[in-house]
Amino acid sequence: MIGNWLDARKERLAWIAVGLGTFGFGLISTFPYDALQTRLVSELNRATGITIRAEEWSVAWPMGIEWQRVSLSFPEWDPIELALLKANVGLLQALGGALVLDVSARSDAASPVAGVTRVSLSASSLTAQGPWSATGRLQRVDLSRLFGRYISRGVIDGEFAYRAESNHPVSQQVGGEGTWKADATDVAIDRIPLGNGRTLSLTFTKISGGVECREGACRVTALSGEGVDGSFTGEGTITIQSPMRNSRLALTVTLVPGTGFAAKAPALGLPPLPVGSPITVKIIGPLAQPRIAL
Repeated sequence: MIGNWLDARKERLAWIAVGLGTFGFGLISTFPYDALQTRLVSELNRATGITIRAEEWSVAWPMGIEWQRVSLSFPEWDPIELALLKANVGLLQALGGALVLDVSARSDAASPVAGVTRVSLSASSLTAQGPWSATGRLQRVDLSRLFGRYISRGVIDGEFAYRAESNHPVSQQVGGEGTWKADATDVAIDRIPLGNGRTLSLTFTKISGGVECREGACRVTALSGEGVDGSFTGEGTITIQSPMRNSRLALTVTLVPGTGFAAKAPALGLPPLPVGSPITVKIIGPLAQPRIAL
């Protein structure tokens, strides 16, 4: 008797599972992915200020979009070219009116582990307004793809976490609190302006940095670098403003010239600086056009 009851119960559960599976497959198969793709592009632009252009896109099951050969444009910034950009929306959270968005980007189509950036965004509304939080990680990302105007070579690894309670979109966010940590290797910084049309190039084997922010005021917790051109350490503050390029720098950096820098100085009209003798400079002004002062 009990055995028959258990068999009947298993049969009912099996039919329920089949029914739910059929319903889920039908829902996914008929889901309007064209509308989702358009909405994701629109919301990412509105929330972050990033314009996405892609040659192709395809469905990433069950609730996602994958773009191939992508160009990301920021206001007054050089476009960033990506091989792949993928965004997945949390279905259950979306049904409840909240937003959970997982974004991954890859700059090199041939390598699944190098040049990868992952960001997870959670917000209390589908419009990414109200309280929100974000975490992210960079893995072996080519710095020249991000800052090609100033950096010709370098690879960066890093992570960040940020959260805010205000009702501003992510792209207009100034308050909130968060941390950033990054390490870069084999970095070549070009076109450092010295005035009178002269520019300086510096090479470092390693650069490390860390920042803590709270309500728009950021404190540099770590800043150091070393290489053939010398070494440096720094501290100071960054005052966040919108847009980001208007944020204000107030950094104090101690430089220790190396043999590479000493060899470049005469050709640039710089005063001779003894190798190993530290000098202190200040980097001040807007992020887009900082000034160096002694």
